[in-house]
Parts: sequence; structure tokens; C-alpha cells
Amino acid sequence: MASEWPLQQVGGTGVDVRTIQHLLTHHGHPVGADGVFGPVTQGAVIDFQEANGLAPDGIVAWLTWASLLAQVSAGSTGPAVTAAQAQLRSQGWRLAVDGAFGPITEATVRDFQVARCILSDGSVGPITWQTLVADFMHLPSPEEAAAHLLHARTARDRRLAMTNATLAAVDLVFRSGGGSAEPACGPNPQLGPEAFDCVSHYEGGAVHYNVVGNPTDGYFVESVRFFID
Repeated sequence: MASEWPLQQVGGTGVDVRTIQHLLTHHGHPVGADGVFGPVTQGAVIDFQEANGLAPDGIVAWLTWASLLAQVSAGSTGPAVTAAQAQLRSQGWRLAVDGAFGPITEATVRDFQVARCILSDGSVGPITWQTLVADFMHLPSPEEAAAHLLHARTARDRRLAMTNATLAAVDLVFRSGGGSAEPACGPNPQLGPEAFDCVSHYEGGAVHYNVVGNPTDGYFVESVRFFID
């Protein structure tokens, strides 16, 4: 069961804001997809709400989300496809964000649907959109992302773990353990400018959480490695 839609308004940032911006453009209210909910995005939201019989408050809550959604599937092109691809990529799925719904995007959507236990039909409809947007969050810092997975594993709450980590990372941590000490993080330039190595020690070894992200989009755990002392 998907979570509630995240409320977005002026001051918001991140992938969900980019999704709103892409969907506004899809519906004929073009706005730059910079991931920042500023006055221009607010104005486009108000215009969209007025055009669709919604209260023009400039805030994207569940009714506006529901109206913004566009079903995309094999052969679709355009900003709505870009929005779906960007959501998938921001959660660790490997695909190009090119606005073309080809075989790789379809296969990735099917894999995502299987991982999330929803109907695997390869298309992005309302349930898949809500699962993409509402069931995954990007946290404000690498430390918080690593700690989130550690605490979810300690609580044996797999669903909570999946809200900020890839399926592979969750599977490995739940099989092998997540460490015990609060993770300490530092940049990992070998993996790229947006990669961080967060280490949690335990008796006899350490867990390394590979966290990726940036201050605008937030952070999530992409992979996990274990080291024995």
C-alpha cells in the first residue's frame, strides 16, 4: 500500500519537485525542471489548478498530484516519461533519462513494480506513480540516510528500509546485519562527486554504506559493503 502524497510548496526542493515541474510542462504549463519550488513553479501550479477546477493555492497536495499524473508506457515520449525515468534513477535504478519510453525503461519499470509488490505491467499509471513518489524519500544528509537504513534493520522493518535505499542494499543488510555504531560519513571521490562512504562499526568488522545525492535532491543508500577486521 502506497504512502500519502508528499505536500510540495514554495521552498521545497528535490526530485519530487522536478517531477511536478516535468508534469506541469507535459500539461502545457512549461517550467524549468531545476528541482526548486520557487515563484515561477508556484505560478505554473496555480495556472494548472485554475485550468483543472482545483483550488488555486499554489500548493501540490494529493488532489493536484492526482490531476498532474499522466500514464506513460512503451512508445511514450516527452516530459512525463522524463519525470518517471528521473524518479527511477534517483532511487538507484540504472536507465537513461531521455524522455523516451523504450525497452530498457519498460524493463526497469517492471523490475521496480516487482520489487515494490505491485502489478508488473511495465507501464507507469496511478499506482506506480504513487509508489515512486510517495514510498521513497531522500534525506537531508548522508549521515541521516545511512542511519535510516541501520535503524530500519535494527527494527526489522523492511518496508521502512525500502523508503531510502535500493533493493540490493536492503537485501544485503537484512541478511548480514547493519552495524551498531552511528555511521560516520565522508566523500568518496573514487565513485563520483555525489558519492559518500558512511561507516558503521561493530565487533569484528564494519559496514560501509555507499550513499549518493546532493543538497538539492537529498541522499539515499545505493549499496552496502561489509569488511571483517
